[in-house]
Amino acid sequence: MTYSNTWEGVTEAAKAAGAKFPEVVAAQWFLESAHGTATSGKNNYFGIKGAGTVCNTTENYGHGMVHVNASFRDFNSLYDCIVYLVDRWYKDYKGYKGVNRAATADQCCELLKAEGYATDPNYVAKLKRIIREHV
Repeated sequence: MTYSNTWEGVTEAAKAAGAKFPEVVAAQWFLESAHGTATSGKNNYFGIKGAGTVCNTTENYGHGMVHVNASFRDFNSLYDCIVYLVDRWYKDYKGYKGVNRAATADQCCELLKAEGYATDPNYVAKLKRIIREHV
């Protein structure tokens, strides 16, 4: 199935992929890809690292923002990217307890940061703000 590169399309795709809180996936998409306008690799709307396209990116490893070159995975479609994200971060994966264990969308955002998904110290607040603006 094809999903549109919109808040609604991402939410539907995340729900189909098995995300308990598809609005959190949509908030990640909104934040990580400038609401679907900037990808880090082919159809990579979430900044998922791995073999693929090399890009300059900004990271925060605890001492302020730094620019680094990183390799980002390429995907065949938006949906394939969402499935990859949901399978590895939202569902239990290879001994890792996924963030679907959260009781609320806010807790899901907090778990993403606690589990190491993002380096931005303001990531949780940004996701929560985006969700409030769209839901």
